Amino acid sequence: MRTNSTSPIAVGSLIALAALIGALWWRERPAPNAPTQSLIVYTAPTSRLPLEAIAADYGRETGRQVELRIGPSEDILTKVRLPAPGKPADLFIPADDSYIRQARELGLVTESARIAHMRAVVLLTKDNPKNLAEWADLLRDGVKVAVPNPGAAVGKLTREHLAETGRWAALAPRAVGTGSVTEAANAARLGSADAAVVWDAVAAAPAYRGQRVLALPELAPVTGRVEVALLSQSRDPEAARALMSHITDPNRGLVRFREFGFQVEEQAGGISSRLRRPHP
Repeated sequence: MRTNSTSPIAVGSLIALAALIGALWWRERPAPNAPTQSLIVYTAPTSRLPLEAIAADYGRETGRQVELRIGPSEDILTKVRLPAPGKPADLFIPADDSYIRQARELGLVTESARIAHMRAVVLLTKDNPKNLAEWADLLRDGVKVAVPNPGAAVGKLTREHLAETGRWAALAPRAVGTGSVTEAANAARLGSADAAVVWDAVAAAPAYRGQRVLALPELAPVTGRVEVALLSQSRDPEAARALMSHITDPNRGLVRFREFGFQVEEQAGGISSRLRRPHP
């Protein structure tokens, strides 16, 4: 008489398979109270100080960590365009909204909000030994003026304006190129340059306290508007939008920008009045 039976080998194989499935589930399951992935913000050096304070505030308030990736505006735009595999960004804060317009045209931005505006000024080296006081003084023989490279917003906009007004040719022989606005400011602080073209918010930073700042009419039209953009590549757009709202809140993030010398965007109607969504 024939009986149905399962061989010991088959039983062992089924047990081993079940154990493997269980081990894989255990390894891949969400750990209780596991830390949530950091929100990634690409920002120009200009906004580093207020954003560091905001990131600390936001972490204490929500438990969500914020990671800042800092570089000249043109560089961070490139990194937003070509994100590293598995490392998409959530927010984009260059030093001028022209870079956000470029990102929007490339389909990288879902919405944006205004934060602050800045103007280009000249930061003098400590004690100003060459007695620089006006535009003509920057053109004297032996004067060195640190000007950020075009990859930085203030460097790009300054060069464009001075070229349009016929002044760049005279300044160019005295210009010392630097990679970022922070490097230009540090050149004036350390004395490797007699002066530096920087944003007024950068010149107001504690590191440059005591150094004279010239607001020259020749540079008055060189302005930057700081915006924050929510990126379409964000893996957690709801959390990224919450962080953007914190940054643009007049009683939270904008307070930090004001503390660090920025002229914040104070508009009637609250946060929603600063939001900009691409046209369909």
